Amino acid sequence: MNNTEVRRILLVDPFSQEPAVRDALARDTTLQQFALELQQQQRDLEDALQVPVPPMLAERLLQIPAQQQGKPLRRWFTPLALAASIALVSVLSVQLYQNSFATDLGSHALAHVYHENAYLQQHAQMQPLDEVNLKLASFDASLQDWQDEIIYARYCTFQGVRSLHLAVKTANGYATVFIVPKEAELDFVASFADKRYQGLTLAMSKANVVVVSDNADDLQQLPQKLADKLIFSA
Repeated sequence: MNNTEVRRILLVDPFSQEPAVRDALARDTTLQQFALELQQQQRDLEDALQVPVPPMLAERLLQIPAQQQGKPLRRWFTPLALAASIALVSVLSVQLYQNSFATDLGSHALAHVYHENAYLQQHAQMQPLDEVNLKLASFDASLQDWQDEIIYARYCTFQGVRSLHLAVKTANGYATVFIVPKEAELDFVASFADKRYQGLTLAMSKANVVVVSDNADDLQQLPQKLADKLIFSA
């Protein structure tokens, strides 16, 4: 694999664990720096997506009286619009790179698990269910009568589509759950695995729910709990 091919892979997945990519990075410091810069850009993009949307913001904007439309925008709106524009350009750039390399839900999920592992270990803590449901609300979903402890809840992207990355505490450690809207143009795979992890995908009404764990027992229980407790609005 030459450096051009390695760069193309890194543009799609800056945290790629492909053996050929890892070997190339070990040999070439320029490629290492290229990968580090892309990884930081990916983190910055995902951090930008963490900005919560104020409740009823869209409705309030739509209710602005027509006679006020000609008035200058307040100063607070300028930095907000600028930040939104930068985030939008970043998202579109990632989509343009990824559209030519679309694969499947399983491979994307595994890539996310590997790339978030160190960050998750550092930031894992109990997430109140109401805060998790606030994030799920943007996917028209909620967890009802949920008893398992959630230790991580963070937005991420699948093929440029904002998704949700959860980690659920289990008897064996934790399992990863991704809520991926159906508009993410990735091939559906019911089950997948590599040398470390196994995964299952649930096709639900408005999203595909991907469960990944390094312990097979987690995949015997958690998917059914999600099928029962993760409710999507009509």
